[in-house]
Amino acid sequence: MESVTLPVVQPPIFGYQFFAFPLCIVLQDKRSLPWLYSNFIQVCFDKRPDPPVPFTFYIHDYTLNPWLHVEHLQRGTMNIVQRNIVEFVRDCLLDGYYVYLNVDEYYIPERAVYQKSHLSHDVLVHGVDLQNETFQLLGFTDKQMLATTSASFQAFAQAYDSIARIDHQAICNRIYLYKIKETGAYAFDLALVQETLEEYLTSGNTSSRFRMVANPWDHCAYGLDTYRCLQDYYERLLAGKAGFDVRHVHSLWEHKSLMVARIKYMQEHTDYLDSPDRLHAAYSEIERKARNARNLTLKFYMQQEEATLHKIMRYLEGGRDSVRAGTTFGLWRKAKIACWSTCSCQKPTGMILPGTTFIRPCSTQG
Repeated sequence: MESVTLPVVQPPIFGYQFFAFPLCIVLQDKRSLPWLYSNFIQVCFDKRPDPPVPFTFYIHDYTLNPWLHVEHLQRGTMNIVQRNIVEFVRDCLLDGYYVYLNVDEYYIPERAVYQKSHLSHDVLVHGVDLQNETFQLLGFTDKQMLATTSASFQAFAQAYDSIARIDHQAICNRIYLYKIKETGAYAFDLALVQETLEEYLTSGNTSSRFRMVANPWDHCAYGLDTYRCLQDYYERLLAGKAGFDVRHVHSLWEHKSLMVARIKYMQEHTDYLDSPDRLHAAYSEIERKARNARNLTLKFYMQQEEATLHKIMRYLEGGRDSVRAGTTFGLWRKAKIACWSTCSCQKPTGMILPGTTFIRPCSTQG
């Protein structure tokens, strides 16, 4: 076998590669869509000073889903087993494993910092050409696109070894192996969607759901409260007290885009929605405004005009109320759900209490 290229698809979330890489693998299988649309509803903003990931989707473990087998290694483990990194990655790919790790992109061609400056960044290795001695790496290119590029074995080895000298963050010590699980299964979970949407609208701390394995993230704002954090960021950017970061508003747009896709999925595959066409149109307008805000942020980066920032801030001022109205309008109030598992009638007569997303049991439960 002279070459292996493990397939990837364009994911709906790509602002942060740690979300994009698992999704570009599992979403090859359309059976994973019910899992996708049952998740990625809540968002969080890290309020600590200079966090590595300020604002994005909240999900407890971004690698955990029914279609992905995951193995976690540390860079130190490679020293223990005394494996050459090129040979190790090659053998993983030949065995059907994608390899996710950090490298110094100074050595990786077609990256913005190539031969300019040292930067630790994550990549997904999903192909190998043994004849030409190259790996195929998925990541952000110098054209700011999520795409596959090639790196020689020698360059890859240099990029891997250089991390120890430029970056000491524990997160960069990770080496994840991903492999497709053909037996994955997941049914669309309306109750989870309702509960998480409730937490989004009330700015509830969704991390509390996982307190058995980790303390809740009390350093974050959640849901609609993140609009205030985004507003504060742009105020500080306007005052020259914060650096430019397009990821904030890009993640906001990804959230709205995925909500539109979720509504379309529910419209086509369920009968849970009331007035689905009006709802889809209403939330499409919310997505359009978020996309405009993202484009305005890029415009500000190029032209540095304060008026552009003021436009974004005006959008954020009204965005919270627009999202609340667009989300609650007809989406859950008349959503039909299955009766609770303790109910004997087996009829989909449960309803959402007016003005909330809590489930009312059917009449046979009293």
